Amino acid sequence: MKPNETMEETSAPKKGGSQLILHLILLAAILLIAAIAVYRLYKWNQGTPLDTNTEDVDTSQFDIETLDMIIPMDSSLLAGREDDGETTILCLGNNPFSDDRGSTGLAAQIASKTNSTVYDCGFPDSSAACKYPIYNPEYTKDHFNLFYVVECFRNNEFTAISSIANDEPDPRYAETVEVMKTVDMNKVDIIIIMYDSTDYNMGTPSDNPDNPNDVTAFTGGLRTTIENIKSTWPYIRIFVMSPTYARYMDENGELHNGTTTDMGNGTLNHYLVKESDVAMDCGVSFIDNYFGTINEDNYEEYMNDHLHYNNAGREKLAERIADIINNRMGTVTSTTAE
Repeated sequence: MKPNETMEETSAPKKGGSQLILHLILLAAILLIAAIAVYRLYKWNQGTPLDTNTEDVDTSQFDIETLDMIIPMDSSLLAGREDDGETTILCLGNNPFSDDRGSTGLAAQIASKTNSTVYDCGFPDSSAACKYPIYNPEYTKDHFNLFYVVECFRNNEFTAISSIANDEPDPRYAETVEVMKTVDMNKVDIIIIMYDSTDYNMGTPSDNPDNPNDVTAFTGGLRTTIENIKSTWPYIRIFVMSPTYARYMDENGELHNGTTTDMGNGTLNHYLVKESDVAMDCGVSFIDNYFGTINEDNYEEYMNDHLHYNNAGREKLAERIADIINNRMGTVTSTTAE
């Protein structure tokens, strides 16, 4: 130590060095904590890999949330209606009914599974929507679409549709009209409406926000027809069965996933949601086949192609509606507040 140097002056450089070391330790600790946090966040975002070996997994344990809505019948609407002891069902729609009109057909299987009398009045490749808002004599096939089919029943007039059906090379059109002529609407207890993905495939608008009763829109055709049925035959229960999962075939024959393919009017499951909204608005029962019957996971087992069902598919659809008819049809008594 130099003579004039104090003790404090001698130790000052040592104190500054220890503070620098302390700062470096703290900085290293902060960096370490930050690195650990970043690593954990990265691992969390990556998730946990699933075991792809599902051979021993019971998939029945997983629940699927469907849009089913089963509406009981208001007993006041049955007042004065005599029960003939027999359940009579009228089926309206397109290919799910018309593809097979024999013992393995959808209507026949519904009849056997519910012990009911069932009339199959589905027309091939018809749709829930009409092509024109007002009947155009240059497009006679509108007669086979839902609105006009129900109008034939409401007016009990089948001359025009019979003539048009007889001009069709496919004999199923004329066969369906002949069945229509035998239906006694006073005895019908249930109407089942089911159209496949035809409206979606044709590019029919899913709805018209400015006119909910526009019959050229998918939901407008349904809504208008259901309202007409309810006003004419209030004692009939109505079940709307949605399309199942299906694929879209483009003009080149290439197939596209209906759940993700939007051709300008929404994906196929968008039509499903819109259809369920119509059923809710009209107060009728809705059965979600898109998620609850034939879906994206099992369609290959139940469909012949991108649109049509095989025998197993029609049986699965029949089982779905039969379970509801046999076990879930209720009646409620409405009350009016004084």
